[in-house]
Amino acid sequence: MKLEGKRAVVTGGGSGIGRAIANRFTDEGATVAVNDINADTAEKTVAAMFQEVDRQLGQVDVLANCAGIAEVTPDETAEMERVIQARIMEAMAGQGIKTHIDRTVNMTDEDWDRMIRVHLYGTFHCIREALPRMAERGGSIVNISSVAGLTGLAGVPHYSAAKAGILGLTKAVAQEVGSRGIRVNAICPGYIDTPMTQPIPQIAKQMAIGQTPLGRIGTPEEVAATALFLASDESSFFTGQWLSPNGGLVIL
Repeated sequence: MKLEGKRAVVTGGGSGIGRAIANRFTDEGATVAVNDINADTAEKTVAAMFQEVDRQLGQVDVLANCAGIAEVTPDETAEMERVIQARIMEAMAGQGIKTHIDRTVNMTDEDWDRMIRVHLYGTFHCIREALPRMAERGGSIVNISSVAGLTGLAGVPHYSAAKAGILGLTKAVAQEVGSRGIRVNAICPGYIDTPMTQPIPQIAKQMAIGQTPLGRIGTPEEVAATALFLASDESSFFTGQWLSPNGGLVIL
C-alpha cells in the first residue's frame, strides 16, 4: 500500500474529486480526516479542523486541498446556454461574433469574493495550518487547481483567477518548504464528471468533449489516481509542479 501508516487531511471530501481522493487514500492504507470548508468562517473553521485532527490523528503527513464551489443558478445556466448557442450560430455564419460574454462586467463583489475565498483563501489557510505539523517529519501537499487556471475560461473569470492563484501559491510554498522535506504540487483537472460540473449546459459539455482528443469527460477516480501519485513516495522528486488529467483538452 502506497500510503501505509500515513495520516491525511482531505478538504472538500464530501463529494466529487475530494471524495474520490479520500477513498483512494484510504484504500492505499492512509488514515484520512475528511472535511468541507464553511466559506463564511473559513479561517476559524480550518483552525478548528486541524485542532481536531491533532486530537484524533496526532500528525499530518498528507494534505489534499479539494474544497471548491462553482455556484450557478438555473437562470445563469439557461443564459449561458443561450449565449453559447448564439455564438455558435454566428461563427457558422462567418460574419463575426455579435453575442458577447459579459460575465466580468456584470459580476458583483460578493460573487468575486466568495469564489476567491473558498478556493484561494481556503487553500492558503489549510496550507498554513498543515506546515507546522509537517515541519519535523516532512510531508506532501496536493492542491486542486484547474485547466481554467492554466488558460483562463471565459464566463468564469473569478474561478479562473482563483485557480491560477492556487498554482502561484503552490510554486511559492514549494520553494519555501523543500528544505523541510515538504513537497507541494498541484493538479489541474479538465472537465470531470462531478456534482460541481452538473450545472454546465449540455452544449458546453459536448463542445468540451469535441475538443478533447480522448473524446470523453474524466472521472473523479482518474484525478484521485493523480493525487495518490503526488501524495506518495512515488513522486519523491516532484515539488512545485502541476499535473493535468484532462484528456488532451489542454496541452502545454
